[in-house]
Parts: sequence; C-alpha cells; structure tokens
Amino acid sequence: MSKIMGDVGDTRRKRVFPFGTHFYREPSRSIEELRHDILIVKNLGFNMIKVQESWSMDEKVEGKIDLRKVDAIIDEAERLGLYVYFGVTMEQAPAWLWRKYPDCRMVYSTGEKHEDPQQYLLPGDGKPGPCWDHPGAREAGYRFVSEVARVIGRHDNILVWNVWQEIGFWPMRNVPGSLGFCYCPHTLARFREWLRGKYGDLCALNKVWRTGYGDWEEVEPPRIYARVPPYIDWSYFMNDVYLARALRWKAEAFRANDPKRRPIFSHVGYPTVGSGAEWRWAAEGEIFGSSCYPAWGPLHEWDACFPAPGQPVPLEEGLRQEVEHIAMGFDYVRSAAGANRQCWAAEFQGGPISTSLHKGRVPSPEDIRRWVLAALSSGINGLCFWNHRVEIFWDEAYGFGLLDARGDHSPRAEEAGRLAMATSRHAELFHDGRVPQADVAILVHEDLWHFARATGNNAASHLSYTVRGIYSMLWEAGVWVDFVEAGEATLNDLRRYKALILPFPLALDDSILELLKDYVASGGTLISEACPGRYDRLGFTRPGELAAGAEELFGVERRSVRLCHEPGQKTRWTPRERSYGEIMKATRFEGTGPFAGHSVLPSLYVETYETKGSTPILLCENEVAGVANDYGRGRAYLVGTFLGHAHSAFRDAATSAFLLDALKASNVGPETCGGFCRRRRIGRESQAWFLFNMEPRSVAGRIEVKGISKVSDLLGAELPSRDGFVTVTVNPLEIKCLIIEP
Repeated sequence: MSKIMGDVGDTRRKRVFPFGTHFYREPSRSIEELRHDILIVKNLGFNMIKVQESWSMDEKVEGKIDLRKVDAIIDEAERLGLYVYFGVTMEQAPAWLWRKYPDCRMVYSTGEKHEDPQQYLLPGDGKPGPCWDHPGAREAGYRFVSEVARVIGRHDNILVWNVWQEIGFWPMRNVPGSLGFCYCPHTLARFREWLRGKYGDLCALNKVWRTGYGDWEEVEPPRIYARVPPYIDWSYFMNDVYLARALRWKAEAFRANDPKRRPIFSHVGYPTVGSGAEWRWAAEGEIFGSSCYPAWGPLHEWDACFPAPGQPVPLEEGLRQEVEHIAMGFDYVRSAAGANRQCWAAEFQGGPISTSLHKGRVPSPEDIRRWVLAALSSGINGLCFWNHRVEIFWDEAYGFGLLDARGDHSPRAEEAGRLAMATSRHAELFHDGRVPQADVAILVHEDLWHFARATGNNAASHLSYTVRGIYSMLWEAGVWVDFVEAGEATLNDLRRYKALILPFPLALDDSILELLKDYVASGGTLISEACPGRYDRLGFTRPGELAAGAEELFGVERRSVRLCHEPGQKTRWTPRERSYGEIMKATRFEGTGPFAGHSVLPSLYVETYETKGSTPILLCENEVAGVANDYGRGRAYLVGTFLGHAHSAFRDAATSAFLLDALKASNVGPETCGGFCRRRRIGRESQAWFLFNMEPRSVAGRIEVKGISKVSDLLGAELPSRDGFVTVTVNPLEIKCLIIEP
C-alpha cells in the first residue's frame, strides 16, 4: 500500500480521502465476528478502519507486551486493502502501574487522590488516568508506546497514530470545594518551573499577582477560591501546558520508533467554544480533529427552540441546529489546526445516541448525508464513523453503530458507503482541497476563557453562547467564519481578515488591545461587544471601567453598565433582583446616524458611553449604546451589549441585519450562487461547491458555469449546462455538493 500521509508535498503519490469506521476496542466482539464484519466494511466502500488499543489490556504484566490481537486485525485489514487509523489509550492504565507507583494518581486541590484504577472503556477511556508528570508513570508509558510503534509500525497500512482521543481530564469526581487537578508534588514543581520561565524571578511574579511569596517553594495555585490572579495562570498551565506536554511525549515516542514516520493525530470531544487551548493541542501533531455526534445535544437550554418538558424539538430547527453544530465545530478545529495541518472528523455519529437506557433516534440516510456533507463543507480531510456496529457495553449499549446488533445491512450504513465511494472518486480534492480563508474571524482568547470560568454566574456560558450566536447568524446568511486565538496571533495573521469580531471581552491584557489597535490602524474593521478590557487578564479593574487602549480605539468613555431583563416573561439567564431598580427593563437599541432604521436587542448587559470623537450608531433611551470610530485607516465598532444571544435565544432578525450591515460596510458579505448560500473546497484541479437549503421547502436555482467543462453532483450524474447555466434543485433541509472541473 502506498504511503499517503506525511508526504503531503509529493504530488506523484496517489491521494486517498480516509473514510472509515471505528472497528475495535475492548471489550470487543469475538474475533470471528470481527472477521465477518471487516468484509462488510470493505464491501460498503470504506477504505479505513480504526483500531483502539488499550494499555491495560496489552501489558497486563510489566514488561510483557502482547499486541497479537491488534496485530491480527491489522493484518486482516492489510490483506483486504484497508488502511488503519490506530489509537493508543494510555489513560486506561494497567493495574501494576497503580501498585508500583501509588503516588502517580492525580490529586484534587483538597488533597484527595483520584482513586479509580478500573480498566474499562467507560467512562471516558480511563481518563483522567495517571499524572504524566510522575517520572515513573511517564517512563512506563513511553516504553509501551515505543513498542507499539516498533511492532505495529511494520505494517504499511497504518495511516496515523492517534495519541489521545477526546483530550481532557474528564470525568472528574465532584469533590466538594475542589478546583480540580493536579496538585501532586510533581505537577506543582513543573508549575513553578513554568512560572519561572514566564515571569523570570519571584519579584516579578509577586508584582503581577500582587502576592508576597518569599521563596519559590511557597508558590502554589489556589485550592478553594478561583477568583484570584493565580487561577488564570494555573488554569492555563493545566489545560494548555500540561495537556500539550502529555500529547508531546506520546508523539515523541511514536516519532522515535515508527520506522515509517506516520503522522501524529489527536482530537477533542468537541471544541470548547471560547477557549484557545485547541491551538496548543493542535501544535503537537500533524493532524487535529474532533468527535462529532450531531444529534447529541446541539441545542442549548437558552435557545428559542429548546423544548419545554414533554414537548418535542421542532423538526426544522432541530435539523438546522445539527448542521450548524457540525459546521462550527469543524471550523473551530480547522482554524486551530492552521494551514499546515489536516483536520479530521475523528469520531462521527453513525447510529443512535445511547446513554444510560436513553436511546436517541436512529439516523436516517438523509441524516447521514446531511451530516457528512456539512462536515466536508467545513474542510475536513478525513472521516471515521463511530461505530461499525452498535455498542455491546452497558451505558452505550445498542447505540452508535452504522449496523444493528444483527444483520449485514442498514439504510444508514448503505448511505455511508455511497458517500465513501463518492469521496473516493474525488479523493485528491477532499484530501488536499482547502476551504478558502474567510473574510471575517471571531476572536477567542484563553485567558479570557479562564477568567469567565472562574467568575461563575454563567460567565463562561455567556461567552460561549454569544460566540455561537454570532457564528450562527453569519452562517445562516452565507458569511463564512474563521476563528483566531488572539493570544497567538500576530499583526500579519490579523491583516488577512477584512473584519474581526471580539465577543464578551470583559478581561483583556493590554497587549491584546495594542495588537487590535495596530490591526484597525492598518485598515481593518473591528466589531467589539460590551466592556472591552473592563478587567485586565488577572481580574484587576480599570480606572475608567474600560481599558485605556479601548477608550482610545473606540473613541469613548464609559457612562454606565447595567444588567437588563429579557423580553417576555420567561427568564433564561437573568438573575432575580436583590432590591428595587437593580436590573433595567427589557429594551431595544435604536439605530442612529449611518445605522438609522436598524435596531438591536440587548442581552445581559447594557453599556452606554460618552463619545470622544466617535460617531453614535445605537441609542438606548437616548443614551449612546454603540459607536463607530475611524482609527488610522480602519474602523472600530463598539456595541454595548452581547449580540449572539439575540439570535440564538430570540431569533431576532433585526440584530442579525445590524451585524451584517456593519460587515457590509467593510466589503464583507454572503457567498451566494443561484440563490443558495455556497461554500467551496478548492483543489489543484477541481472544486467542490456546497449549496445549502435549510428551508422546509425545495429550492431550485440556476447556477452560472460559463467556462467550466464539467459539472456533476457528488452523489449523482453529470449536470448538463444550457447557455452557461445548470439548474439545480436542493430538497428541504438538505445540502448538495457539486463537483466543478475546468
């Protein structure tokens, strides 16, 4: 079999779009059943299976590593011409490790050890596992991964090494008063070492944290109360440094011992919207990805369509939310991966969700098709279903499979096979083809995320929710979005975008604001929500309740900040008033000046301003609640509320229209084609055009194809053109993919 990954620059080699299904993990079906099922996978048209290896199963006795079972499965796949996506599950540690190193257990801030040495795949594939800062545990893990790389690596059909599926510490126990992991001596020592590198000396640390430590050994993260400056650095260390380092040692073990140097892969369960940790995790490998279970909770409890108890989710809203959930997740992961890495759908829903006796709907062929095309439209370079056949074990029993417990056929599996063969016919396009860079990006920042988490009162939920709402209103209009981690971005990174959107910017470091000032001064457009830099990154206040850099950039001083009620009687997030007049009544911002005729529905905060050279664009009860300010060669907008909530919670069309008009002024608009929102994948010799119809009725459109020699439906026949146009009909709540060849 040809090597296809890691030789991205070698255009002589055939490209393959990896399209497969998870096939093996323990506890498993019998080897006889697996031999039967692997033929089904092959006959469906798939080109790959996933094998998940468990450390606890294959090194039952220290030093006696037995890989014969996984080796036999890979041998059979190789005989049938199937590639293998191979994952190691190191958090599912063997019993001897816990006995040999009792101090390798993770420790909560209360001092209590996380005591759960069980070896089953549930919950969470053994996570959190041992503390990888423990030298003995890490050395034992490195030795095992090295042997896997040497033994399994002899096979030509291994595509990738997945070093951590669904990265994270979960599931943690609910330990009262605990701030989480890991407070063991090994990790605390590494934390102090990292702080020395970040701040230089103890005096500098004390100055920033406003603490009084006299010796480095005295420095510790908070253990009970999160709303203190050290928590920001501690959370960053555990999420962005510790987890990245755990990915790194596994990757290094494979790189040092794999004779064929296959690429390193890791993935998240779903990106944490508002966080920037994914950028650090992606940097440790060549491929980054996400699980994707569209029917597993795409709705938020604040959403307009969230059902009351006993009521169904509306069909149209439910399916639309599933598609947007897929698109945002892979746009987020693709952005974190960057231009030089691939993005995979690492686990993709193939059957009904099943959790604790609660089984979801069985996906229809239409669901499978809609979901896969949505993921392809957001730029994935590989896809692996979970699972080839329904699960056999407890919580997830009878769920997730393309096939049921019995039988060799199902409508959903056959549709998945049809998609597998279709993408294979255009493998180079989907393997190498990229989504064009968007004109607009949403900014996220890791320190802001940790500030919101520590603040409580749903602050992290508000941050995620407004990002999600902004993404949704733009996606539905056909304005495609990238995400940028502000803490990692350079001015050249930002200049690639015509416009940036800054959501929920309550805590910002001055360096971020200086970068944004330079971006706007160089000709960019910035749209910020309320309270930019109200706190610094460590939670200290600003004299004017806005950062000085924000006052300069937006041409304002703060006048007032108040909570506001939601429209109607139902409350989603508004707290109960503690006394009279604490929360202002529900209201609207009315457009003025260049935005006369527009209006915005405010959510949570209403911030008003005194203008200092800026132009009022929104008024709230005759006070300025939004401004536009020309700064250098660009323009900065400040809107005194959180925009995304209005769309997701209230489906407020006027708020969406306001945001789209602000972007239009910077030459950012929808990408449409024949009346459809269109998204493209661009390859060397062809393109894929995705046409979206999220309406409850069929839509027909005439697509201009002048100068194009061939247009075909990815899943159908060639489309004949007439007078330089083809007529395309997209069924209700469907996506169609056209293949465009010059």
